Amino acid sequence: MAQHEGMHPSVEQFKHFVKEHPKISMEIRSNQKSLQQFYEEWSVLGADHEQWIPYKTMNQQAETFQQASQQMNQQTTAQPNSDSTQQSEQQNATDTLGQLMNMMRRFNVQDLQNHLAQFSSVLSNVQNVMQTFQQPTNSQSRPTQDQPFSFRRD
Repeated sequence: MAQHEGMHPSVEQFKHFVKEHPKISMEIRSNQKSLQQFYEEWSVLGADHEQWIPYKTMNQQAETFQQASQQMNQQTTAQPNSDSTQQSEQQNATDTLGQLMNMMRRFNVQDLQNHLAQFSSVLSNVQNVMQTFQQPTNSQSRPTQDQPFSFRRD
């Protein structure tokens, strides 16, 4: 277990995610996708994205479907018809704010700083290369004299 102590928290979360979605392991074993591809998709989309539903077991899919239908029923019964548009707009705003906050929790500032630093160094290297090609060389500006003495033919 000493190996797992130094793991990044996102890697631990991804391992837990893969255990909850056993069909991901099956696709990796059958070489349909690599673990790196799944990790990148998971880090971008998040664990709650609808893309991951097919990778759950049948029991988990049924639970997810039941939860979604219960939420839909609660939303439709909680809203009276007279104020339905106003409440639906408020619900949409709340949902959007919740999604934004969820995204901010997954946001890793240190990774962003590392990527920005790399990008900055790449830009400075490109600028240096461009400057070397744009600087006029001294040998082109003055005529070259291969021989110090001028000889003429008669």
